[in-house]
Amino acid sequence: MIEKYEVEVILDVYRGDQEDLENTVEEMKAYQKEYENDLVTVLEIKELPIIQTDKRQYIIILQVERDTNNLGRIYESEEEKLFGFDEEE
Repeated sequence: MIEKYEVEVILDVYRGDQEDLENTVEEMKAYQKEYENDLVTVLEIKELPIIQTDKRQYIIILQVERDTNNLGRIYESEEEKLFGFDEEE
């Protein structure tokens, strides 16, 4: 069975550039995973109007898709989510 749910994140970026935003979004996707085979996709990135010149604010909507019949290994730590599993285990 496939489960899908959405996560909405509000992100404040100070003095950042597009590359910073892209890296942060990739990290957000990794942190949303609970199982090895979870698929996280970006549905929308919307910049909100801000008056301050050194700050940008975004709403980021992520979709997590999980095949409950094929979960894979569970992530035990944030490091595993970002860097993968230690293959020696």
